[in-house]
Amino acid sequence: MTTTTMMPPRSTTPPSHSPPDVPYTPGSSLARFLGWFSIGLGLTEILAHRRLAECIGTRDHPALLPLLGAREIMSGLGILSEKRPTGWVWSRVAGDAMDLTLLATAYREADEESKGRVLAAGLAVAGVTLLDVLCSLELSAAEKLEGREYPPESYRRV
Repeated sequence: MTTTTMMPPRSTTPPSHSPPDVPYTPGSSLARFLGWFSIGLGLTEILAHRRLAECIGTRDHPALLPLLGAREIMSGLGILSEKRPTGWVWSRVAGDAMDLTLLATAYREADEESKGRVLAAGLAVAGVTLLDVLCSLELSAAEKLEGREYPPESYRRV
């Protein structure tokens, strides 16, 4: 005789350790950290672009780093202003891809003395990219459990 074990339906209720008046939002702690990190990095890219360029071993581009800083600040403010900032965290992933591309170009153009610093900057960005992707996936999965997938149907191609 074969017995079949039925699995209980997956629950969308908060885990028992969550306070009753706080909605369970997976990824929200990491998202808040990433939001504040974005604002801090953005301010550095705007206010200290020359020093930052020197630290990471690249030439100073007076317009480029401040523009990247503005992008970071916008992402950070977007993340911190929403309960479930899925789209804003995904925007960080897109920004990371841009930053890694720029750093790869800088590495190819760097002299031997600067290559190590550019490589270290690239590895740091890759590490943050991993956090951004993990947070984005967690937030997207939570939205799917709630019946709201990201990206919304209207954003998808047919």
